[in-house]
Amino acid sequence: MADRCPSQRSGVSHLEPHPDLFLVVLVLSAPSNVEQRDAMRSTWLGLGQPLKQSYYPEDYIYLPSYMEHGSYLQMETVASQAHRLQQYMEWQKQLPKMEAPRMTRNIKLKHFFAIGTQQMSAPLRAELEREQNNHHDLLLLPRLQDNYANLTEKLLHSLDALTHHYEFSYLLKVDDDTYVKLDHLLNELVSYDRKLLRQRASYRYDPMPQLYWGYFNGRANIKTKGQWREPNYYLSKNYINYALGGGYVLSRKLCEHVANNSLLLSTYKSEDVSLGTWLAPLRHVYRWHDPRFDTAYMPSKCRAYHLVLHKRNQQLMHDLYAGKLCTHELPSQRALSSYYYDWSKPADKCCDSIVA
Repeated sequence: MADRCPSQRSGVSHLEPHPDLFLVVLVLSAPSNVEQRDAMRSTWLGLGQPLKQSYYPEDYIYLPSYMEHGSYLQMETVASQAHRLQQYMEWQKQLPKMEAPRMTRNIKLKHFFAIGTQQMSAPLRAELEREQNNHHDLLLLPRLQDNYANLTEKLLHSLDALTHHYEFSYLLKVDDDTYVKLDHLLNELVSYDRKLLRQRASYRYDPMPQLYWGYFNGRANIKTKGQWREPNYYLSKNYINYALGGGYVLSRKLCEHVANNSLLLSTYKSEDVSLGTWLAPLRHVYRWHDPRFDTAYMPSKCRAYHLVLHKRNQQLMHDLYAGKLCTHELPSQRALSSYYYDWSKPADKCCDSIVA
């Protein structure tokens, strides 16, 4: 990884001190979306504090190994993805019957709502200061004008600020219309981390895999019209595969790589496309494609196994928190089909293996 840059892109000079964190939750939020932020605070952001579930079985966790020749990580097969999803569903059914754990686990995590404040009106700035005094969870970015066109810059400024001011193991990035079953996601992430550390010696001279966990797309056409038009994306026929931006998890070293090289990176309209492109050359990235991340441009058919659910308003967040999983579905609504990612196929064939 590159050395830490001496000057910070974000301009954030101070954040409240906190001991080392296992997980940082980064929410990219629009300045005026206080109702969305309140809905997240009152629902899923409190899940998992403390964590009361039984440990997710490490036998169900896939860890990539390096190929014998070429030192590239072996990507998970479609069959393995399907088997793991089945294991998770069976474990989920057994969860209510399991004996309660003897002790709760206090996994250290902290959330931030990232908001740009450059050229912000005085009344709106005053409202945000009142919100900050009440909740102490806003990541205010003084060098960023907060608008839709600046989402990629917003991600860069946020990663810069958080990696400079906090020690953490993983970062979960979401939008402010995303609901996360944080207790389940956190439980599985802890099991993944424990298994990875236990098997560190097996990687010998190769670098440890760095996690990039989400719902990947490799066949998206480069936009040529509208607000997402990309006039400077010359790298390939399609966008390089990337995890959809409604929610994904990154290990710290990947966050550092982006933050420390931010002045050298090309930025594109879509922050999720940009991130996938920035991480593409790194040989030790474990791209964990997971159909439990319902993060496409519209919700897929309601499934109890979903962990991350994009495009949910405040009411739907409260419904999900109350255990009502499918209130967003309408009889006439077309639902997207989820897929497993076939890393052995070219981009136009990557996403044809539909989840049953």
